[in-house]
Parts: sequence; structure tokens; C-alpha cells
Amino acid sequence: MEHSKTARAFLGMNAAFSLLTGAALLIAAGQFAELLFANEAAWQSWTLRILGVGLILFGVDLIFLATDRFTTKAQVTLISFLDSGWVLGSAFLLVFAGSLFTDTGAILVAVVAAFVTFFAVGQYLGARKILAPLSQASVTMSGGKILAKVSRKVDASQDIVWRVMSDHPGYADVADNISKVEVVEGDGIGMQRRCYGPKGENWLETCDYFEAGRGFGFRIHTEADDYPYPISDLHGEWVVESNGNGSEFAINIEAEPKGNFLVQTLFKTMAKRQFKAVLADLADAWAARMEREARA
Repeated sequence: MEHSKTARAFLGMNAAFSLLTGAALLIAAGQFAELLFANEAAWQSWTLRILGVGLILFGVDLIFLATDRFTTKAQVTLISFLDSGWVLGSAFLLVFAGSLFTDTGAILVAVVAAFVTFFAVGQYLGARKILAPLSQASVTMSGGKILAKVSRKVDASQDIVWRVMSDHPGYADVADNISKVEVVEGDGIGMQRRCYGPKGENWLETCDYFEAGRGFGFRIHTEADDYPYPISDLHGEWVVESNGNGSEFAINIEAEPKGNFLVQTLFKTMAKRQFKAVLADLADAWAARMEREARA
């Protein structure tokens, strides 16, 4: 989502500032307590350490948001709201409990609040530019499997969408991870097509669901020697239906990763975001082609 770049840039700056500040408080709580507070007390150091841990966790969360192209307006707005709470809390302390701080401490609290205000305003303004993606993608986990889905409304008739969907060689033009698709044999149920990856790796896919004009499904032969992904079982379905003056198509993927529990967990963690991005890009590219043909 190009419209989220501004918001994610400010989230990234906020993350770096939060991590650095949190680490400093955690490592040098005693020194900061002497610098900040007018009178020494036992609670000051451990309070700053707890604050440091909280800022580090907050910073880590911001990193995930800043690097996620699907970060939503609501998520960014919530972060801006939390930052505003920090600023208001700082102002409250300085106004009503200013005697707690040294002159240097009060200046530090105000400077940090100024940085946080900068992040909050930038994130809020950036969030206003975020538009909901046209391709609605989601990835969930169930019973050890990855369930990925993307749907997209297009200004094209169901017949046109079906013609584009069922153009198997043309699938390589819209799928970034596939360089070539060729129909090996058959038509409908039992049809086989061979897909090639960008490095020449290839595998067979067998059609196990077919409904002319509406949808088809393929079982991917992941047992191929050079199949490039750590997946033991993979099935996909492509469907279309009329929607108002246009149509809506969907892609549903069910995948079971290979390996032991640790390997599967790591793969699922990494694949969740990757599957979503791949499917959204595929749906966008497909929709563009469908709508071009509708206008032709």
C-alpha cells in the first residue's frame, strides 16, 4: 500500500526513538534517576527500568507496523493516541508535580515529549492518507495449516473474469513467483499444468475441482525434487461470481508446512506476511488485466 508510506516512515522513527530510549533507561536507570529527580528515592531506578522495558516492547511492536505494507489507518491512529497520552502525562507531571524533577530532568521530560508529539502528528497525518486495499487478503492458521485468502471486486463481467482466470499460460504474467505455465494434458477435472519458478525449478499441478464459468482448483505436487517451498501439502482454488455491475473473484490457498514443530512455527511466522503480500499483488495484477480486457 503506497498510501501508507508516510505513516510507516513516522512509525519507523518512533520505533527507533522508543528502542534507544528504552535501552538507555534499562541499562543506566541509576544514572538517569540522579539526573531526572530532585530527591533520591528507592522507587526511582526500578520505575525507570520498568518504563524502559515497556518502551522496548512498544518499539518492537512499532517495527512490525512500520514494515507491514498492510498497516491500517486504525492501527496507526491508535499509536498516535498512545503517543498523545505520553505527551499529556508528561505535561501533567511537569505542571502538577514539577518539584519531583531537577531543572535538567524537567528539560529532558519536555524534550522527549516534543519528539513524541512530532511522531504523533506525523503518524496521524500519514494515517489520513491510508486507503483500504482493493484486494482484501487474509492469512490464518488452523489445525497446523496455513489458510490464505484474497478477494477482489473488478469492473468486468463474470465471463471476462473467467476467461482471464482460465488462461493458464497467462497466469505467469501476473504471478511474480512463476515464470511460465504450460498445460501438459487434459481439460477440466484431471487436467495437469506445469509451473516454472524464476530459477527454472518446476512442478506439476493437477485440477481436482472444475465448474465451468465459475471456478477450478489444483492440487500442487510438492513432492517434486526441485519444488522450492517447504510445504508438504498445497491446494488452491480460484472462483468468480457476479457482483452488481461487475464481478468478484477469490483465491483460497490451504498449505501444510514441512518439518518439525520448530521449523513449522518459524515458517508459519514468516509465511503469514509473505502469503498476504503475494496474494494481494497477484489479485491486483489480475484485476488490472481483467479490467483492461473489459474496456477493450
